[in-house]
Amino acid sequence: QVHGGMGYVEETGAAQHLRDARIAPIYEGTNGIQAIDLVTRKIGQSDGAVVEGLLTEFRDITEQIAQSNAPSFGHMAARLATGIQALADATAHLNKIADTNPTEALASAAPYLRLFSLVAGGAWLAKGALHVQRSDAPVTEASVRRVRTARFFAEHILTESRGLSETVIEGAGSVLEDDLSEMMA
Repeated sequence: QVHGGMGYVEETGAAQHLRDARIAPIYEGTNGIQAIDLVTRKIGQSDGAVVEGLLTEFRDITEQIAQSNAPSFGHMAARLATGIQALADATAHLNKIADTNPTEALASAAPYLRLFSLVAGGAWLAKGALHVQRSDAPVTEASVRRVRTARFFAEHILTESRGLSETVIEGAGSVLEDDLSEMMA
C-alpha cells in the first residue's frame, strides 16, 4: 500500500523484505529453543552416548580424510580435528555443570548450538567430498565444487570452533553478570 500497488511492490522486491522481516523473530526464537533443548536434554541423552557416537563418526571421517592424502582436501583434516576437539571440550564442560549450575549451561546454549552445527556441517561436507573422491564416476564440475565447498568450509568457517568452545566454557559470566558496581569501580 505504501508503494502504491501490487505491481510496484513486487517489482521492487519490497514484498520480499517485508516477508523476511516478519519471519526473523520467529527464526531467532526457534534457534534459542533448539539451543536450550540441546543443552538441557540432548547432550545428556543415554548418558552422553548419542553425542559421543556423533563425535566418533566425525573422528572417523577426519581419519579417512587424513589417510586419503588428497591435495585437493588441503587442511581439511586438521581443521576438522581441531573443531571436533573443541566440541568435545565444550560438551564435557556442559555435562560437568549441567546439574550443578544449570543457569551457566543455559547461558552457553546458543554458542554451543552454533559450535555443534559448524562441526557437524564440516564433517558431513567432508564425508561428501570423500564420496566424490572415491567414486568411479568421471570428474564433473559439480564434484569439484563439492570438494572445494568442503575445503572452504573447513579452512574458513570451521576455524570459529575454538572461539565458540572458549565462549561455552568461559563466557557465561558476561551473560549472567548483573552487578554493574564491580564494573564501575
